[in-house]
Amino acid sequence: MSHALTRRSALLGGLGGAALFGLAACSSSATGSSSKTADSGSGDANALTITGFSGAFADQFQAEVIGPFQEANSGTKVTYTPATNSAELLAGLRTNTSKATYDLVIMDSSVSTTANSEGLFSKLDSSIVTSLGDLVDAAVIDEGYGPAITIDSLALIANPSVFDTLPDTWSALAGSTYKGQLALQIADTRGIALIAGLSKELGLDYKKSIDEQLAQMKKLAANAQTFAPQPNLYDAIRSGSVGAGVGWNARAQALHDESPKELIVQVPQGLGVAQISTINLVETSTKKDLAQKFVEFAISADSQQRMAEKAFYGSVNSTVKVSDTIDARTASTTGLLADDAPIDWAWIAPNYADWVQRIQREVIGG
Repeated sequence: MSHALTRRSALLGGLGGAALFGLAACSSSATGSSSKTADSGSGDANALTITGFSGAFADQFQAEVIGPFQEANSGTKVTYTPATNSAELLAGLRTNTSKATYDLVIMDSSVSTTANSEGLFSKLDSSIVTSLGDLVDAAVIDEGYGPAITIDSLALIANPSVFDTLPDTWSALAGSTYKGQLALQIADTRGIALIAGLSKELGLDYKKSIDEQLAQMKKLAANAQTFAPQPNLYDAIRSGSVGAGVGWNARAQALHDESPKELIVQVPQGLGVAQISTINLVETSTKKDLAQKFVEFAISADSQQRMAEKAFYGSVNSTVKVSDTIDARTASTTGLLADDAPIDWAWIAPNYADWVQRIQREVIGG
């Protein structure tokens, strides 16, 4: 089942983040590829450094992309270092502009758009990254720059021993049933996506105002036990320390298969919100050809097939075909993002920091 139309004819042809970057050489890889982060500027032409999301994503990315890439390219070593979030990554890139700490950075599309505009990332060579022409429309963020590597959706997550079903709307979490039972880690991209989901649910336009959306989020927040679940949202729910929360579908789907009695997941029908992560070539990288070879491998049909079937991410490659069963559990236009809530990440990008601050101030702190 194809997720979207090809773009080949259109495309082929021609603030604490600084600490993470500064201390990267002392950080151990989350993937097991190496115990020491290789410097992009070192003499080892076969060493590639990548940073991006932590947790389940890091494990899945190692298994389905990094591992197979190293097997297919004997002698190449890929080191992956996890980061806290995209804002941290952007701060690090802004601080380290003369010499690359990493060759590739995986981050939210709303943040990579800002990095592109600031010249922190390079455009890609379509003669090396030949699968650029096979991208689904949503995977093209800034023409020529780093494309989407995964498409996900905001989702409702619960421990079935606490809640055996999940509601059909985001607003339902404000009900008395959930009092003191919610983990709402929303001072980040999850909160931004929730604004978009509530906008469609309530018939509002977030481009005009988010006042009513934040007022509704505050009602949900009244039921929160925590806004910073430990050690993370998914494990907090699986352990039963909290009953439910708002998180990402792909991670929750994979964890459900791992422990179905501890976690269930649902995207409210017609209210899914696309979250797009991009893979980006750092402007100061000295390994640009190798890095772009990796990007091509990551967005190729084979890698995207594995990421859909094993990790439940919507494919960014239009040539990928998955079963109806898998499609129904992934963020595709024929699956969980059918009739989804509109979200314009490029428009949101310059408003992102302000919206997060408003969530912190008016919802969490209010």
